[in-house]
Amino acid sequence: MGREQLLADVFVELAGFCPGKSFDLDGYLERFAGRCVQLLDVSAAVVLCAPPGERLRAVAASEADPALAGLLDAAPLEGPARESYRTAAPVAPVDLTGTAVRWPRFTEQARAAGYRFAGAVPLARRGQADGSVLLLSAGSVPVPETEVRLGQAMARVVAVTLCRQDALDAYRRINDQLRTALQSRVVIEQAKGFLAHRTGSSLEEAFEAMRGHARRHGRRLRDVARDVVERALMPEP
Repeated sequence: MGREQLLADVFVELAGFCPGKSFDLDGYLERFAGRCVQLLDVSAAVVLCAPPGERLRAVAASEADPALAGLLDAAPLEGPARESYRTAAPVAPVDLTGTAVRWPRFTEQARAAGYRFAGAVPLARRGQADGSVLLLSAGSVPVPETEVRLGQAMARVVAVTLCRQDALDAYRRINDQLRTALQSRVVIEQAKGFLAHRTGSSLEEAFEAMRGHARRHGRRLRDVARDVVERALMPEP
């Protein structure tokens, strides 16, 4: 397979992944990290994300290498991935032989793992970064700028996919809330009719009786209504 066809297939894979109930986020990000190594001139890739209200952390890597353990701890705190996330902009690959002062812990861990160059691209949409991708190279020359731009394009596609998943999760939460509210309203209306018929009161009086009972006993109105329908509860006036 030629490189152009491989590029097309990877972008279709990243963009066409359909988020849903079976969406395997960890597996998706691991495949993305692996594709970075496959397509870019890098030795390893690490995906870092910062869920809303949480700190940046490493969530996926292109390989399960024990030598990366210390690097995965250091990358969210300092280094190119941290800077790319903070600025929502790419960080060009830098030679780690000269970054000991700038990023002491990250540099030590990266060089101990056998890497000489490190750069990063943001997982960003509309200028807002939700994470970044750390690109590591053990070679003698840095990753070409064209490869960094390609990595950024891939990261943008992934960021959009993650946004779609967030939107789908939010829709499901709202849908569940609406369904619960509708079910509660149906039960309450049934209970009003049942209670009004049993007591000869109006629907409004029946509703006020149930609401007063709920307040006095510290219960939810829908639970009182369900007891009226299912257990023939007769709330006191």
